[in-house]
Amino acid sequence: MTTLDVNRLRSQTPGTRQVNHLNNAGAALMPDPVCRTIVKHLELESQIGGYEAAEERREEIEAVYQALGQLIGADTENIALTENATASFTQALSAVSFKPGDVIVTTRNDYVSNQIMYLSLASRFGIEIVRAPDDPSGGVDVSAIEELVHRRRPKLVAVTHIPTNSGLVQKVADIGTICHQRKTLYLVDACQSVGQMPIDVKQIGCDFLSATSRKFLRGPRGI
Repeated sequence: MTTLDVNRLRSQTPGTRQVNHLNNAGAALMPDPVCRTIVKHLELESQIGGYEAAEERREEIEAVYQALGQLIGADTENIALTENATASFTQALSAVSFKPGDVIVTTRNDYVSNQIMYLSLASRFGIEIVRAPDDPSGGVDVSAIEELVHRRRPKLVAVTHIPTNSGLVQKVADIGTICHQRKTLYLVDACQSVGQMPIDVKQIGCDFLSATSRKFLRGPRGI
């Protein structure tokens, strides 16, 4: 695991000199290098145009895909950048060919925007949303997920790794093993975990994983 120089990181984050910011789960304080890079690119766009600026920064942009792939253990060609995690989650859902009678298995501790999308899919396509029960610790009952995947044969299993309203960490790798054994598509919302804890999509075994830059990666909103 990489050792972080906390003093250097704090010195690069001017906001820490005036506030004790505890809302990284919402949006972190961006460090100076990130802010300067954004401003520099916007200035370049104003001088030569947006598409031209992107072309001039092609190598740096491609390096972002490589860095993100290394961060989560994914192949570079499987990384996509969107305007936010909800858009990424929506695009993953739209890649699934739902038909009437299909089932999504999810949890009772899911992000509310995700649940709204499931309800929309149920209304539009006639699918069924099944929420697995929790175990005594408060996390989803993995054995219940296994039973539901075996009995209901869902088109998709969707789990929020760390819900926004608690410190719960779902056993996403155990669920991934179940989905792999049953050849069931598996979608993980990792907004609160990427950047906060080690993530390896191959170990998790998910087909899709969505995340955001603005939380524990300390990046800007809109990615």
